[in-house]
Amino acid sequence: MLNSAPQRYKKLIMTIPSFLKTGDHVAIIAPSGFVLYEQIANAIEVLTSWGLKIQSGKNLYSKHFSFAGSDEQRKSDFQEAIDNPKIKAIFCARGGYGALRIIDKINWTKFIESPKWIIGYSDITVLHSCLNNVLEVASIHGPMPMNFEKLKNEQNSLLYLKQLLWGEKITYKMPNLYKIKPSVIEGVLKGGNLSLLYSLRGTDYDFKTKNSILFIEEIGEYMYHIDRMLQNFKLGNKFNGLKGIVLGDFTEIKENDNAFAFSLKEILIEVTKGEIPIIYNFPAGHTVPNYPIILGQKAKIIIDNNDILFEPS
Repeated sequence: MLNSAPQRYKKLIMTIPSFLKTGDHVAIIAPSGFVLYEQIANAIEVLTSWGLKIQSGKNLYSKHFSFAGSDEQRKSDFQEAIDNPKIKAIFCARGGYGALRIIDKINWTKFIESPKWIIGYSDITVLHSCLNNVLEVASIHGPMPMNFEKLKNEQNSLLYLKQLLWGEKITYKMPNLYKIKPSVIEGVLKGGNLSLLYSLRGTDYDFKTKNSILFIEEIGEYMYHIDRMLQNFKLGNKFNGLKGIVLGDFTEIKENDNAFAFSLKEILIEVTKGEIPIIYNFPAGHTVPNYPIILGQKAKIIIDNNDILFEPS
């Protein structure tokens, strides 16, 4: 079991799962919040149109208060999906909360023998952090089945997701609005939801930053708590050895009656001492569009006076 000996899986090279092709089997499971069939019906239609064969977790539509079934039911579906050699990718149906409760109960032995793509964001950051930092297997931070419906008119997010899964190279282009100094940044892309990364601090699943590019996004938090989490990263030396930071969407950020003293940009400059390049407003996270990126794989950011080219694959 991983929780008893996480270092047993230590490798020198990050593993990239095999890319998908028409006819492959994929699973949809719910390791966190509960989901209804009608909420993911569009995703089932889209994935089927890609030529994929879908296997739903036995407990996919279970409900236990806010969870998609009990801890054991959610763990069982995930374990079955990672152990099944026919399954080439696992789509986490939605976020919410719950992955943290089962992460130490999963046996990764068969997964390590036959790695597969795990796709999701938000609460799925817990799985990404285990995959990227302990198992050293790449994964995809991107749209989940529950989000497909709201992305169908935007189209690019799902198109890019398919391209990544099929092994196509993607380059995102953004204007250099903040006039970041021209440079080329390379490092292993790590991260996910800020609150979940914070919740893993001091555990076996904590993220490693040496020679990495940190991606973070957030939703529904107070600005003072964002400051608290980033101050924790600073005090824990998590910015040491970091090559750059990519900021995804910070959605529905709250304020107390008295506004917090610092903006997100000011907080980041303070905690990094202004020594780490920061890419702002990358469209990923709890937003439309929600562009997919590969975590646990080396990425490149090319900055010139006018544009930023982000190559996450």
